[in-house]
Amino acid sequence: MKPNDFARSKTSYRNLYVFQKAEAIYDLTYHFLQSHIAKSDRTYDQMLQAARSGKQNIVEGRSDAASSAEMEIKLFCVARGSLHELLNDYEDYMRTRQITLWKENHPRYSSLLTTCRTHNDTAYYTSLIPKINDEEYCNLMLTLIYQTISMLDKMIDKIKEDFLKNGGIKEQMYCARVERRNQANFNSPEV
Repeated sequence: MKPNDFARSKTSYRNLYVFQKAEAIYDLTYHFLQSHIAKSDRTYDQMLQAARSGKQNIVEGRSDAASSAEMEIKLFCVARGSLHELLNDYEDYMRTRQITLWKENHPRYSSLLTTCRTHNDTAYYTSLIPKINDEEYCNLMLTLIYQTISMLDKMIDKIKEDFLKNGGIKEQMYCARVERRNQANFNSPEV
């Protein structure tokens, strides 16, 4: 690590696939709720807030990443928790309405996985809304949520590994200061 590399901004959250998927989850959940759950139902607000929290904590975590690996991990964990909550709400919706949950033996399961791995753009998914039924919609949501949770898990592991390799901001600042001081002493003529 170079002396001035500490506190450098990471990639914008908008460029992260995990954010793009979380944004699609939020948008699709919003549309789902509009047509499937009454606004007066507490589930409406719970699902919308869980979807929003999943997305917004990725934004905040990435924004805080330059100065705190701890905060980035915490916020990504909050996002993951919110997405687990949303996942459970979709599963409840499906179970109480006897909607089939696609598993590995379902003929469309593999193609759904591929579709969700291939597409990150919310516009792609929202264009599907008028073309799919409840079973397809809910299974799409479960797949997107599972994939996003998995991506968050990998990002958290990567942040931990980076912390172990490079330390936190205080350690990086100290090392940069020492290196700068040593370089100045090396470059100054001896008396």
